[in-house]
Amino acid sequence: MTDCVFVRGLEFEGNHGYTAAERRGTRRFRVNLTLEAPLATAAASDRLADTIDYWKVSEVVVQLGTRSTFRLIEALAGAIGAKIQELYPRVQVVIELEKLAPPCPGVPAACGVRLVLPAVAS
Repeated sequence: MTDCVFVRGLEFEGNHGYTAAERRGTRRFRVNLTLEAPLATAAASDRLADTIDYWKVSEVVVQLGTRSTFRLIEALAGAIGAKIQELYPRVQVVIELEKLAPPCPGVPAACGVRLVLPAVAS
């Protein structure tokens, strides 16, 4: 088992969708993040500088989700992961992004993607 920092159930409203009609209105999205990285130093030091700041990570998600527009949620997830890895390049990022109540037959509660971005080698 790898050490990780996680954020669960982060929600925002955004204008993402394949059709122009979807992008005109806002929809709710939910994000779960798992950021895998060694945490022994932070556990010993009790310093924010030695870990992943989940407040900062949450801010990145909400800013990208509310201020950008993507056709595919895969692209939104990729942009979120890339921005997190700009801040924390040695972190593997696992993003689960759900579009809540998507306009689909059968009225699913959510549809989404799971994207795994390996740590960037330094």
